[in-house]
Amino acid sequence: MITTESKITDWSSGADIFRCAHCGGSLQSSSESTSLFCPSSGHDFPIEDDVLIARRFVSDNNKVAVDFYNSPLWPKFRFWEWFTFLCNGGERRSRDKVLRYLPKQSGLKLLDVAIGDGVYLDWLPADWSVVGIDVSTVQLEACRKRAGKRDLKLILGEAEDLPVQDGRFDAALSIGGFNYFNDPEKALREMVRAVKPGGTIVVSDEIPNLTDRMIFRKIGLPGVDRWIVSKLFKLGDDFTDMVEKYRTLDVQAIAERVLPGCRYERIWMGVGYVLVGQVPE
Repeated sequence: MITTESKITDWSSGADIFRCAHCGGSLQSSSESTSLFCPSSGHDFPIEDDVLIARRFVSDNNKVAVDFYNSPLWPKFRFWEWFTFLCNGGERRSRDKVLRYLPKQSGLKLLDVAIGDGVYLDWLPADWSVVGIDVSTVQLEACRKRAGKRDLKLILGEAEDLPVQDGRFDAALSIGGFNYFNDPEKALREMVRAVKPGGTIVVSDEIPNLTDRMIFRKIGLPGVDRWIVSKLFKLGDDFTDMVEKYRTLDVQAIAERVLPGCRYERIWMGVGYVLVGQVPE
C-alpha cells in the first residue's frame, strides 16, 4: 500500500485538465491537496494513495475486469501474457509495435486509458507527462510504484467517461483493455474528445476472436478450450465468459465510425491488433 508519506504528485499543478464526472465543470485542488472539487456541482473527488477517485464503483464488463485484476488470478495470467510476448521477441519489442506510433515530440502530454501496471512507462521519453486511468486499484498501485520522477497522475475511473477536459492531450494510448470496455465505441469517442485536433490515438488489444484459433474449438469441442482459458490460463470463469461473448466484436468498424481513415494492423503474429488515427482538425 502506498502511504501519504510517499506521495510525489502535485495535484494543484494541472488540476484544470480534469473535469467533474457529474456536470463536466473544471475541478480545483483543495487547500489540503486531499481532493479535487467542482465549484459548479459541489461534488468532491478524493485523492487516496495518490490516486484521484473519479468513479469508485463500476458495473458490467468493467466490474468483471476489476474483479480479475484485483484478484490473485492476474499475476498468474501475467505469465501467459509474458510468454506470448516472448514468442514475439520479448515484451519490450512486442509493446514497441504499439508505442512506435505515438508522436515523436518532446514534452508530449499523453492520456493512457487502461494504463494497468504501467510496465512500459520507463520506455517512454522522460519529459513526457502522463495521465493514466484504470478501473483497478491494484493495477494503479503497481503503476504508481513504477512512476519514479515522471510527471504522472493516476485516476480510478472508466474509459467511457474520462474525467478530463476537451483537447488537453497530444495523444491517447490504450493497450489491452479496449475489447472489453463496457462500450468500446464510447470509450474511443472519449479519447478523441480528450485529444487536441490533429493529435494521435493509438489503441491495441488481442483480436476478439483469438479463441477461434484453439485446437479443440476447431474439432468441435469448445468446452475443452473454455476450460483451458479459464483454469489453465487463469482468466477465471467470469472473464472467460466475457471473452466468449465478445468474440464477434468488429473493432475495425468501430474505429472507422469514430476515426474515419484510421490505420488497422495485425501484430504479434496475428493474435493482436493496433489501430492508429488522427483527431480531425
